[in-house]
Amino acid sequence: MPQTQLSTPGQPVTHTSLENFFPGYFALVMATGIVSIGLFLWKYPGLSKVLLYCNIFFYLILWIILIARTVRYPLIVWNDLHHAGRGVTFLTLVAGNNVLGSQLALINGSVNTAFAFWVLGLVLWLLLLYTFFLVNILKEPKPSLENSISGAWLLIVVSTESVAVLGAIIANNSPASGLVAFVSLCMYMIGGMFYFVLIGLILYRWLFLSMKAETITPPYWINMGAVAIISLAGSRLVMYARGHDALNHWANFVETFTMFFWSFASWWIPLLFLMFAYRHFVAKVPLKYDPQYWSMVFPLGMYGVCTFTYASITGFTFLKPISALFVVIALLTWIIVLIGLLRLPFIKEK
Repeated sequence: MPQTQLSTPGQPVTHTSLENFFPGYFALVMATGIVSIGLFLWKYPGLSKVLLYCNIFFYLILWIILIARTVRYPLIVWNDLHHAGRGVTFLTLVAGNNVLGSQLALINGSVNTAFAFWVLGLVLWLLLLYTFFLVNILKEPKPSLENSISGAWLLIVVSTESVAVLGAIIANNSPASGLVAFVSLCMYMIGGMFYFVLIGLILYRWLFLSMKAETITPPYWINMGAVAIISLAGSRLVMYARGHDALNHWANFVETFTMFFWSFASWWIPLLFLMFAYRHFVAKVPLKYDPQYWSMVFPLGMYGVCTFTYASITGFTFLKPISALFVVIALLTWIIVLIGLLRLPFIKEK
C-alpha cells in the first residue's frame, strides 16, 4: 500500500501529490497564524491582517485537500493516522484551527466565530488524540523508540495547549464563560503533563541512541515551541483570572508555573540554533524546502508571542525586546519557507 513519505523521524518529506500529501501540512496555518499574532501585538495591524487573510485561504485549501484525500484514499489516510511517526502530525489540524481562531478573536474581533473554532478544535482534539493513542496502544508489533519518537510527538502538547490559549482569549465574551475557562485550565494542566512525559523520551532518544545530522529534523524545534505555548496558555489564563476576584487563588499558582515553562523554553533556544548550524553548515545537509520547516517557524513565532504576553502579565518589560527579535526572526523565516513552497511547481523532483 502506498504511504506518505515520512517512514522515520529523519526522512524528509518530498512528495506533494494528493495520495502522498503530508498530513502535517496544517503547520503552515500554525506558522502563519502565530507570526500574524506577533505582528499584531507589536502594532503592525495592516501586515497582521494580510497574514490573517492568507491564513484563511491556507486553512480552507488544506481542508479541501484533506477531505479529498480522505474520500479518494481512505485506507492510506487510515494508515497514516495509526502510524507512530505520521499519525501525530494530524494534530497540526487542531493547533492550526485554534491558532486561526485566536487570530480571528485578537485581530478581527470576531469572538463568536472564534468560539465556533474553539468548539471545533476541542472536538477535533478529542477525536484525533484518542484515536492516535488507542490505535498505537493496541497495534502489534510496535516500532522501536528510535524509529518512532521525534519532535513531532510534542504536537500532542501543542494541540492541547492551543485549546487552552484560544479558550482563555475568548472566555470573557463567550457563552458559558466559566465552563470555557475551566476547560482551558484543565487543558493547560494536561498539556504540561504530556510535556514532562514526552520530553523525557525525546531527551533519552537524543542522549542514548544514535543521532545523525539527517535525523535532527525541523520538528525538533517543537521541543521549544511546545513549552513556549504552555507559557502562552498560562499567561492568557492569568489575564483572564485577574479579571475575576474569585479566581485570584489559582492565578498566582499558574503564574509561577508559567515562569518555569518560559524559562525552559528559553533554555532550548541556544541548543536548537547550534544543532541547526551543525546540521546544515558542518554536516552539510542541504537546505531545501520541506513542509516540516513550518514546524520550525511556529516555535520561533510562538516564543516571540509568549514572551510578549508573559512580560505583560509580570511587568518584566525588559523581556519585550526579546519578543520583538523573535517575531522578526519568525517573519523572515516564514518568508524564506514560503518562497521554497512557491518554487515547488518549478522544480523537477529527482
